[in-house]
Amino acid sequence: MTRRSDWAEVDLQHLRENYLKLQTYTKSEMMPVVKADAYGHGVIPAVRTLWACGARRFGVAFLEEALEIKAVFPEAVILIMGATDADEAEVLVREGIIPAIISLTQAQAISRAAAGMGKKAKVHIKVDTGMNRIGFREEELAAVLKVASLPNLELEGIFTHFAAADQKDLAFAREQLSRFEFFYDRLKKAGVHIPLRHAANSAAILQLPEAHFELVRPGISLYGFAPEPEEHFAHNPTRDDYVRVMNVASLPETRGETGFVPVMSWKARVSHVKEIQAGESVSYGRTFQADGLTRVATVPVGYADGLRRGLSNQAEMLVRGTRVKVIGRICMDQTMLDVTAVPEVQVGDVVTILGDDGAERITAMEMARLLDTISYEVVCGISKRVPRIYENLSD
Repeated sequence: MTRRSDWAEVDLQHLRENYLKLQTYTKSEMMPVVKADAYGHGVIPAVRTLWACGARRFGVAFLEEALEIKAVFPEAVILIMGATDADEAEVLVREGIIPAIISLTQAQAISRAAAGMGKKAKVHIKVDTGMNRIGFREEELAAVLKVASLPNLELEGIFTHFAAADQKDLAFAREQLSRFEFFYDRLKKAGVHIPLRHAANSAAILQLPEAHFELVRPGISLYGFAPEPEEHFAHNPTRDDYVRVMNVASLPETRGETGFVPVMSWKARVSHVKEIQAGESVSYGRTFQADGLTRVATVPVGYADGLRRGLSNQAEMLVRGTRVKVIGRICMDQTMLDVTAVPEVQVGDVVTILGDDGAERITAMEMARLLDTISYEVVCGISKRVPRIYENLSD
């Protein structure tokens, strides 16, 4: 059997630690968000770990994600936070998967399916308070009242999503919260009782306790990344940076400097080493030309693995505890490094793309900043062809 020369290591003990840290911030039930294959970390190992920590509810984006979890964890309570189609209604009801209700038409389809099976389907009402993606707006209260009157539906929950809870200025988040509470109060006055309210994502769990309600939805912080605009941070943020940016009094103690521990690292092995002379170029387009004698190491990882081409000639990796620069354009399957400063590098050496090597660290935040994006996109973008190696699996 052949094996890949790049891989991602997923330390599930770090996921446990992050979950337990988040619990110190809230008395509400926690519903981990495990959509997008648990942000690229692997949904089944992540759910198994979080289940062992006590989580019983999980949030996903699509029906297919919910079914994948249900096949292994039939007792799990799964909420699909995104849109579902009317033709998925029977599957949702049969499998006991909770949909977010975003229109009367969708709710009617769920009601018909539940009635046909002699079941009562749990649903959560999605309220649009300012994201302007999906959900009922304030002026659509009458439609929600019609949803509440449909047979065979149980309105278990109602929720919204913050557009800017990760900002230092929480004015808009508080405005959204006010709209949500107003919507909920109007339903309550109309005789509609909904037991579970939820609004708080990772950022709001940390800095908006008034939004915790009965349920909170931790996402990116579970996986060890900051739920805030990363441009606020220095090269490698400290715990004090988190406290300053997140505008919180303190963060839980942790082994590392930051408030949460990254769960995944990404590594590869050097596949080739050569020396090139001054004036020689590297990779497509000749975007890098050597100023002098240059030692070049090739690693078998490229944009098909999720190492974005936009990192060409600017990203760094770690080899033998030293930062080295990516040179030339990143290819589909290979990337070149200038290892002139580390002359002992040889074929087979481990290169750290994300993670720690000695005293040095490459973070998803650092990579995201170079790409003008966020850490979420970096980890979600590590492709399926990169094998995941799981450490500290739960029984």
